Amino acid sequence: MKEEHKIKKSSFWSNLFKRTTNIGELKNVFRKIPLFRNLGKNHFKHLFEILHHRSYQMNEYIFYQGDPGNALYIIVEGSIKIKQFSESGTEIDLVELNSGDFLGELALIDDDIRSASAIASTNTKLAVIFKSDLNAFMKRYPIAGVEIMRNMSHVLSTRLKNLNSDYSDLLDKYNNKLEV
Repeated sequence: MKEEHKIKKSSFWSNLFKRTTNIGELKNVFRKIPLFRNLGKNHFKHLFEILHHRSYQMNEYIFYQGDPGNALYIIVEGSIKIKQFSESGTEIDLVELNSGDFLGELALIDDDIRSASAIASTNTKLAVIFKSDLNAFMKRYPIAGVEIMRNMSHVLSTRLKNLNSDYSDLLDKYNNKLEV
């Protein structure tokens, strides 16, 4: 019996020689992202110069839980599932992100590993900002850098407040079940 070999396409070569995404499309996406709120046209122009463009096929991993965190990903087109694997191996779906959403922002402020995996749910186009490129941008344009970090702080504090609220609700439900 002859063994069949299926060749799965990889985005490696297309990402290596990737052409830029339409600048108008990028402007529309970036206007919606809270991290870049209040940046001027000149700063956006320079920010777009440090963008890397990547495309992923459906079910292709963008990064794995445990990988080094080194970039922010902005979804230009498509959707991404964020999954976490517990120590026992249980797969937990955390969220599905869509065009205009961003992920990996913690990599811009810490040197830790990825806390979850990101998988393309559909064919997906991303704009990527590497930490080293953003650091150089912020040194060159410190006013814009302060604005980005201020916006990052706001995003993270909002997410922490939401997480605290969700945790309190979950704990309350758990305690109420114990009393019954």
